Amino acid sequence: MRQGSNFMALFYALFGILFMYLAYNNSIEAGTVFNFWTILLTLFAAIDFYRLYLIFRFRMAAKKMIEKEQNKKNDKK
Repeated sequence: MRQGSNFMALFYALFGILFMYLAYNNSIEAGTVFNFWTILLTLFAAIDFYRLYLIFRFRMAAKKMIEKEQNKKNDKK
């Protein structure tokens, strides 16, 4: 079963926040941000936030397209 965009947006937001939290804790423990695990976790968080951005951008484009189609139908009447 395919999940909706709201679920996926929430999923990517939560995991992005989780990865950033883990990266922050790892940097505190290691004493530096130039640690392999800190950089890897930050990269995962960045990928999740980028996918979240893509979902919102797609939803905005779809909303504009639906409004455009409705305006065309209303103009024909």
